[in-house]
Amino acid sequence: MSMHLGYHVYKADTIVYVSHIIKESVRAANLMLVPIIDKSHWTLIVGNLKKIVWDFYDSLPKKNHRAVLPEVISHLYDETRNSFDQNIRLRPIQQITHVPTQKNSVDCGMYVCKYMKAIIQLKPVVWADVKDWKENMPKFRAKFEYTILYTTIK
Repeated sequence: MSMHLGYHVYKADTIVYVSHIIKESVRAANLMLVPIIDKSHWTLIVGNLKKIVWDFYDSLPKKNHRAVLPEVISHLYDETRNSFDQNIRLRPIQQITHVPTQKNSVDCGMYVCKYMKAIIQLKPVVWADVKDWKENMPKFRAKFEYTILYTTIK
């Protein structure tokens, strides 16, 4: 491990999932958003900390995409040093259906970003009303890229 500009760079064979969550932050939160990349596919699990359930979002639904979830949740639990009041490894995982899905093999990362944006809004998401993601993905991608490249965090 080496240090660059205030962050850690780990060797490629080292997997670090979480290193900075504190118990007070977990207790104050309602949701925990955990984007996952497994091989070359992005998915999302959302820990609903008040309802004690994991919600799983997959823009290219396949059974094997879900297989990595117990391992990710277990690492999250182990590496947060008892930040949770309960064993989050025992919480049920529910597949969220009727969400927008991709029509190609390259948009999964954008879908995860769009899922997260929709989930954190103040109003509950009505997934049946979200129908334009496939058609507007080039526009979403361009806006996302512009925001990353030209927005200054203050």
